[in-house]
Amino acid sequence: MTIPESGGARRRYESPVREARARRTREHVVATAGRLFAERGYAGTSVRQIAAAAGVSLETVTQAGRKADLLLAAFRGGFAGDPDAVNLDALVGPAADLPVVVGRVAEGVRRSLPIWRAFTTAAMADPAVAAVRAELAVARRTEIVARLEAAGLAPAGDSGRLADAIGLLTSHEAYDHLTAVCGWPHEEYVAWTAAAIRAQLTLGRS
Repeated sequence: MTIPESGGARRRYESPVREARARRTREHVVATAGRLFAERGYAGTSVRQIAAAAGVSLETVTQAGRKADLLLAAFRGGFAGDPDAVNLDALVGPAADLPVVVGRVAEGVRRSLPIWRAFTTAAMADPAVAAVRAELAVARRTEIVARLEAAGLAPAGDSGRLADAIGLLTSHEAYDHLTAVCGWPHEEYVAWTAAAIRAQLTLGRS
């Protein structure tokens, strides 16, 4: 809808109700896409399947974004947006109850592992997804470094290796390898990772 303005100019009228409806529709499409990516993988999920599962038209899905855009949005809304999964303050804090904290992180990793696998597969084929994955890795490393230095667990400017070790230990890749490939129980991964982080923190203070 447009409303005439003085001088014959016309401006577009934006309805808050329409905008809210469009936002809810996109959130529904993204959530549906995320579920399908997690269940079927990135390559095994088509835009038409997303539309059918969401109960919307193909045009509605394409308006929400490309297939890669939907994957990124679904991932960001999952693990990347879960504060309990990335509680770095507690993870590197000097008084941290590491088994409990690592358990929260590991639970977040376990929940988001299927969408992470789809995300990783897509990154190998889509440069845009690969770029976002690289950006997330850099941001996570930077945040761990900042937490370590703020907690006094590593000298300023000399905490990169310690941050890399903690980031690796709590990564999707490590969890996937130890639990899915090697067959470790979830609880065993949590106990081992907590001990390994404690050892790394001790080395960092030496």
